[in-house]
Amino acid sequence: METGTTYQNYLQTMQNYQLSNGRKEYQAPYAQKFEVIFNKAQEADIKLSNAKEFLHSLSPAELTTLQKYSGLADKIDINSLSNEGAYNLLMHDNQQFDFNNDGTAEVGAAKRMLAVPINMPQDVKDAYISAMNSLSDKDKMTAMILTFDTARLNSVINNKPYTPVKMDYEYLSTQVQNHLNPTNGAYTSDEAKASITAFWNAFNAAYKGEKLQADNSNEQSSDVSKFLKDLHTKGAAQFLADLNTEKIEKQAQEYKDKLIKELGDSPENMNKIEKLVADFKKKLLEEMQNSLDNDKKTVPINANELAQIILDTQHKKTRPLEELLALL
Repeated sequence: METGTTYQNYLQTMQNYQLSNGRKEYQAPYAQKFEVIFNKAQEADIKLSNAKEFLHSLSPAELTTLQKYSGLADKIDINSLSNEGAYNLLMHDNQQFDFNNDGTAEVGAAKRMLAVPINMPQDVKDAYISAMNSLSDKDKMTAMILTFDTARLNSVINNKPYTPVKMDYEYLSTQVQNHLNPTNGAYTSDEAKASITAFWNAFNAAYKGEKLQADNSNEQSSDVSKFLKDLHTKGAAQFLADLNTEKIEKQAQEYKDKLIKELGDSPENMNKIEKLVADFKKKLLEEMQNSLDNDKKTVPINANELAQIILDTQHKKTRPLEELLALL
């Protein structure tokens, strides 16, 4: 099998892509015989350079199996095939690739769009696959029009070099809007709109969910690092005292905001509110001191144990903890 980095990364991504039920049902009668051929090809260390040679070693029945499994209309004429067309014949659907970067994957004599375009950023690929896997066959087929590469069509019609279009989030968003709100005489059926909407909702859920998760992870890592740094610098007792003080200030501010909302912010009322807030903070401080006095009677706090408990409770990453422990 080809070992180029771009191809291997694509294979890794495509492991998560699920073929349509219709495609799997079509291939089912030929699947077992195809796997025998596929395994032979792997044993022969099949590559672009020797794929045609390997095809010449197969029997007419085996070539028919490849033809049927791949869904080709005509019998396979090995001598007319390109190296890419020969190689992709020997691969599963999710392993086929556009090696010459002309916008299509040659499979035998056929030229086909890849199920997941190469020219997508990785985060878009991942969300796209997640969305497509969630759709019915009908919705999946309809949604594929969103990634129809017009640059390839322009290349063929105008006999120009093919220049890939970057199919990022903005590109897909534009395609979706063009189909949902067609202009200049264009038309999209209600059924197609429903399929595209189903895809777009699923895509956004996956894409934005992954972005949110990554952002939260970075934010949490920063929070944990700060927590551990403070814990190491101040010591557990002082850290907890500062933490409680921050909580008191927050509660006092919330109490003050509530009083202003209830009583108004006239000068007379503000003087009254300031006094009430001061009394409130005094009460909270007394409660905190009583709590700390009681804690002194119990087992002393161990900084490492405290850090581990909090990290485990919040399901944080362990890297910041490891950094702290390296300092202790």
